[in-house]
Amino acid sequence: MPSNEALYTCEITIQRAVNVPVGDIHNISSDPYVVATLCVNPNAKPPDTDSSARTIRYRTHTVRRTLTPEFNCRWLVSGVPASGFTLTLSLHDEDPLSHDDTLGKAWVQFPGDSLSLTEGWDSGSRECKVHKRHGGVRTRITTYAMKLATRGRVEHRTRIWVSVKVLGKAHDQHDHRVYTLGPHTFVQHFSPLAGYLVGTAKTPAAQSSSEHMSSSTFVANRLQLAGPVPASLRHRYVGFRPFVHAMFMTRGVRGILLHRALHKQHTAIYRWDKNTVWGVVEDGMDGCSDSTKVAGEALARQFLHMTAHGTRGRIFTYVITLDGQWRFTETGKEFAIDLLSKHTMHADVEREIAHDAEGPEGTEETEGVWYDDENAEPSSNPADYELVIDNDSGTYRPRTDLLPTLQQWLSSSENLGALARVTAVDGFDERLKAWKKRRAEVKTNVKKRRAMVGMK
Repeated sequence: MPSNEALYTCEITIQRAVNVPVGDIHNISSDPYVVATLCVNPNAKPPDTDSSARTIRYRTHTVRRTLTPEFNCRWLVSGVPASGFTLTLSLHDEDPLSHDDTLGKAWVQFPGDSLSLTEGWDSGSRECKVHKRHGGVRTRITTYAMKLATRGRVEHRTRIWVSVKVLGKAHDQHDHRVYTLGPHTFVQHFSPLAGYLVGTAKTPAAQSSSEHMSSSTFVANRLQLAGPVPASLRHRYVGFRPFVHAMFMTRGVRGILLHRALHKQHTAIYRWDKNTVWGVVEDGMDGCSDSTKVAGEALARQFLHMTAHGTRGRIFTYVITLDGQWRFTETGKEFAIDLLSKHTMHADVEREIAHDAEGPEGTEETEGVWYDDENAEPSSNPADYELVIDNDSGTYRPRTDLLPTLQQWLSSSENLGALARVTAVDGFDERLKAWKKRRAEVKTNVKKRRAMVGMK
């Protein structure tokens, strides 16, 4: 029987941490970040609710070279039952040269003490003990050694502060999935080596990230969309070959090796390091006055920036996860590394996703905008752009009949409603084929660039 519990929208704030274990012995500090996992009580959901609908995750940005990081990261979640949830806070030390170290974990239940969530409920700032026995042995030994060497200046009692506030009832009291409502966080990962191998053109993001970044730096993007993802947008991998099924299910030697290889590639492309750009799309960040602001305009501008406004006929391959995270990178037939165009890599070998495919984005005008100068600035007005996406994917094979649902969700005011149009078309559409052909022509003559974006 379905649960009759009221569903709420909550604001979770991961505030700060103290006495973080030492991850980098050479400077007696760490590069800490927190991965928060929210899990609701299985008994609070209808029996037919999938386990993935009961658990969602959030990663904070990394704070560099400190043992007392200030995060102050807001995470808006909805679909939370009145019985509450358990929040697992996993503290890590970022280490791009090897693997990130786990420093410890904390568990806290909200609201706790057999209470129930109600409108306006506020936990206040709650202190959570981090259990370092769930972290790495090396960091524990290093921390105690540094405590002795510094005569107590390095403490070992690690704590994290977090708060939860109920903002109100969830919009849909019949949708028993827990999902990320906001904010619109964006992340850009830069890989000079991958950019060199695939020969990407320079992007504004790479130029603005660091003076040490190459003009051909490969950029991997993440953009959090506003949930919930429509319940019907749920596509499972298609096991068209035995090795595909083995890869997703990690069965057999071949399946395990393929799974690990694609996961390793995903980690390499979406690797966090000191050059990674992390931010939150806020009202006003696009420089527009409140009187002229269109709902979602800041998000649309950020999306256009991440896709370099589609200049030079760029094509992007993408995946949208079940919790609404949009992952995309530039790709195309001219790319030397074919695996970069594989949706499995972007999905990190997840068995189910919301949608994946490709599709061009162009200016609102039928004939497009041509630039006489290679360095001419494209339009910064989101209303000048149309996003066109399709269902061209062999791994998950999104259904054609669900394209209108995807189009409606992406074009909502909470997401990319500020664009001129969002159009979802079938991958075999003749119009789409013509647009792809024109993109190829654009790449042959950069002095006549067209503002187009392709999403694959």
